[in-house]
Amino acid sequence: MAEIEPKFFRKNFKDLFIALSPIVAKDDYTNSTIRHQPVEFFVTVVERLPAVVKKDLDTLKALLDLVFKLMIDIDTDIDESWMRPKEGFKADEEEEDEDSVHFGKTCVDRLVSSIGDEIMLPLLSTLVQATLANNDDWRYKNAGLMALSQVGEYLDDIQKIAPMVPVVIQHLQHPNPKIRYAAIHCIGQMADDMTEDFQETFHESVLPALA
Repeated sequence: MAEIEPKFFRKNFKDLFIALSPIVAKDDYTNSTIRHQPVEFFVTVVERLPAVVKKDLDTLKALLDLVFKLMIDIDTDIDESWMRPKEGFKADEEEEDEDSVHFGKTCVDRLVSSIGDEIMLPLLSTLVQATLANNDDWRYKNAGLMALSQVGEYLDDIQKIAPMVPVVIQHLQHPNPKIRYAAIHCIGQMADDMTEDFQETFHESVLPALA
């Protein structure tokens, strides 16, 4: 319904947001992807009617909080099979818990695409900085780096991302392998999305860190 008739939900979007958001907070479902469904609904409506949150930034902030909650609320243990994958392993075959990270990244991408970087970048920057500052739980840094990896595609000026690049590079040396993976993924995605500009601007710091 959200895809075909999004205007049907415009008048009561805030009420629906308040009513459905608690589903995301529940963590006792047998199928964890049930928690994705309210967020998928919200993002689908926002993609088609960005004005419902452009005029209500508090709801947009709350939606981003839900996305980050899903990305953070994954298994704390790092599976041995992830540490030593079998030959031929592909990223899309990761364990189900990682699906929430992939889902969250996709939501961030869709929101930036539909709302624009002028509104989204300051909000994302605040959330990313808060998650990267958390030194007690690796899942926060992982979520922040993965979310940050999605914004480069939509930036028209490389300097908008410049302050965050040294922070990402710093995490390439983190003792936790998930965070190192997230940092290198973030560098790779930004380098791909901002080809030439990224390489010319940051090669002197990025290449030694990768080596």
